[in-house]
Amino acid sequence: MREIVRELNWVRAFGPKAGFYGVLPAVLCFAMVWPFGGGWHTVNMMAGSATPGARGAVKFRIGANGNTELDVETHALAAPSSLEPPENHYVVWIEPPGKPAHDLGALSVGQHENGELKTVTPYKRFRVFISAEQNIQESMPSGPTVLSATVTEGS
Repeated sequence: MREIVRELNWVRAFGPKAGFYGVLPAVLCFAMVWPFGGGWHTVNMMAGSATPGARGAVKFRIGANGNTELDVETHALAAPSSLEPPENHYVVWIEPPGKPAHDLGALSVGQHENGELKTVTPYKRFRVFISAEQNIQESMPSGPTVLSATVTEGS
């Protein structure tokens, strides 16, 4: 009996005769997601010759403040010390059109050869790439590029 009462209450609240207040929660939910782009876009990264089996993706979206939120994920990326020549760190770089590359931070690779770096940038179009470096505080990339992708707003 209680199940029937619950069903009837749901129909009254959200059914065809519910009117404005029955539809309001659904409209509000849709309005919160749609105009602000809520969804993430994904661009797959291309592996470099030093790590042909590596996979990566750049997930991005435009945040509420207009900046681009980034989530760089890697899989099957061997430790930098196993490269030839061996390196010490992976560094994620961003290169906007017509500007030099600058680092977004270090990418730590776990024991399962997965890595992730989340960050924010004001740019809407740029190249993201990961290089293997001896020194984590390089001002310019000097080691081999292991993964790369180009991001354009809406891609």
